[in-house]
Amino acid sequence: MPSAEEREILRLEEDHPVLRLSRVTFDSDDRPFQVDIMVMPAHRQRLHYEIQIG
Repeated sequence: MPSAEEREILRLEEDHPVLRLSRVTFDSDDRPFQVDIMVMPAHRQRLHYEIQIG
């Protein structure tokens, strides 16, 4: 469930859940170089990923 700040920023009702997506991207030496943390209204999202590796 969203925090009070997330509810305010996303303009959500108190009973609306959020989706939290955390992603870490690693370089070829397996060192993290990017971290993304996204919070979005769960009822408004549909996630689809296509990733090419190599």
